[in-house]
Amino acid sequence: MKRTLRAPGEDAGPDDDELLRALLASELPARDGQIRPARLRSASQQRRIALHGFRLRNWVDRGLTVLERTLVAAAVIAFGSWLFDGPVRDFLHARSHPAMPLAQAMAPPPTPPLVVPTAAGQAAGAPLPFTRPEDKDPGLTFPAQRAPREAFLAPQAVPAAAPLSDDPRPRRLIMPSIGADMPVYEVFVIDGEWEVAEYAAGYHNGSALPGAIGNTVFSGHAGLRGAVFKDIGRLRPGDEVIVETGSWRYVYRVRETLNVWPTQVEVMNPTSTPVLTLITCTNWDTQRLVVVADLADARPRS
Repeated sequence: MKRTLRAPGEDAGPDDDELLRALLASELPARDGQIRPARLRSASQQRRIALHGFRLRNWVDRGLTVLERTLVAAAVIAFGSWLFDGPVRDFLHARSHPAMPLAQAMAPPPTPPLVVPTAAGQAAGAPLPFTRPEDKDPGLTFPAQRAPREAFLAPQAVPAAAPLSDDPRPRRLIMPSIGADMPVYEVFVIDGEWEVAEYAAGYHNGSALPGAIGNTVFSGHAGLRGAVFKDIGRLRPGDEVIVETGSWRYVYRVRETLNVWPTQVEVMNPTSTPVLTLITCTNWDTQRLVVVADLADARPRS
């Protein structure tokens, strides 16, 4: 109903009087029950009433939300770190080090003079490559510590089998069956931990020279910084592994592939025959993948 406001003293029109009389004369509509008074509530109180019977968020939900966001942020940071230290670093290295002719690639930068360490100067009990010194079990006694005859990487009494070479150390490692061809750099034990060559295979200083009676040990990355050993798990018994020095070419044939724990340093112990041992990390860096090969042929490089 619309009512018209009038100034004081102004008489109501005939329409208004008729409408008022009609309203007073009409009957009220019938209702089934008593009319409940209206209630005014705040928004928060009304929300609690409307959601009665449903679970509301509490401090546990808020804590889980914070934890979820923290884990997502940590995953993003970890992935970014891996991306930068892996594919991005490899891409930048490939751009800054373009492929060189084969003759230049076979000649690595000058290395220190060949030094055969004495038994007193060796890192007895050093763990396998990729293992930090603090990761060793303090209660474990390594084979190298039990008897002097098993000293870790004991000097080889047999001279190198390549007397014509001006430098008998390895320069190149080739695995034709998996399409791997890489330079070789000499690595050492520093602060009780083996160095690992980047974008190359690492020849362990103190292990046997290629072709000599003894254990020639190489290590390499499997996931980062070149990942030169990422496919050595595909090597099968009988596959060739070729090691080249300055003047000689040695062909080894794979004997076996095995997984060992980081503390099983006996895989690097000296041997009574010419043996080649390749080591890299596997199973999320909890174990070491080891490939053992025997010398099958040696001839001068043309």
